[in-house]
Amino acid sequence: MNRVQRALALVVALSAAPAAAAADGVVLSLAAVDRFCEAGRPVRVRLSIANEGKASLLTSNSILFGVGLTVTAPDGRTHAVPESASPANARQPLLLPAGTTLTTTLDLAPIFPDLLAKRGKVTVRFEAAGSAAAPLELEIHPDWRGWRAVMETTLGEMEFEFFPEKAPVTVANFLALAESGFYDGLTFHRVVKGFMVQGGCPRGDGTGDGPGTIPLEAGRDPESPRHERGTLSMAHRADPNSGSCQFFICHREQKALNGSYAAFGRVVRGLETLDRIAEVPCTMVPGGPDREPSRPKERVTIDGIRLVEPGKAGGAGG
Repeated sequence: MNRVQRALALVVALSAAPAAAAADGVVLSLAAVDRFCEAGRPVRVRLSIANEGKASLLTSNSILFGVGLTVTAPDGRTHAVPESASPANARQPLLLPAGTTLTTTLDLAPIFPDLLAKRGKVTVRFEAAGSAAAPLELEIHPDWRGWRAVMETTLGEMEFEFFPEKAPVTVANFLALAESGFYDGLTFHRVVKGFMVQGGCPRGDGTGDGPGTIPLEAGRDPESPRHERGTLSMAHRADPNSGSCQFFICHREQKALNGSYAAFGRVVRGLETLDRIAEVPCTMVPGGPDREPSRPKERVTIDGIRLVEPGKAGGAGG
């Protein structure tokens, strides 16, 4: 028996119970099912209606299909779930006994295909039975599957592919910063030959952050990306969920980093550029994390990062 059938059976079984005339004790809630939403892909929300009152609540079965939900677009316009979203034969009274909660999960993407096919922040609201849930803010990210990026540095180019299926938040964070020009003019401030080269700090010394932080997306299962030569990974502080804008590229395989740092891409062209950066003469950093020279004597700059659409050439002029 599915959720709708169970709800209808509940109406039949309790049709003789007294129903509340008002929304006393009704609590609505909204929650995102997925921590990461992409344009053109499922955008699932979980809505609940709890009857915390003393009498049964008579409402409409159409709430199971999202009637009562609205989505406010980035341009400020609000769109409501139409009554037609629920089948005609399902628009029946729904009796919710006192002390019970009804929960359902909806995919908003097919209901608002044009609205949720674009990147941006949207606000979801839910009102039913004379009550309202706290608004839910969702950010719709671009679908970065298949995209690549070409990093132009003072020592040559490196082209990267990404692992959005394994580290979607990390990939989206990096590519959004790259797209905005955040990395243009920043440097590789930490270079340890045989280990890694690190860059993306707005202060140029490893102490700077970007506009926000992201959770750690690192796994230890056999399918998780590994830190091999050319792996692009997210730097973070002692708190593993403090990744922001700084990244590093492994010069050689680093098994000790697996599971502790989020590997989210790899160099597919330009390993010779990585080698040139790793060969830059460095000085010691007093009190720094390395027991060998790691501060480049010459400025190694990220001149820019060019994003490459799926199926297009990433080389010069592509």
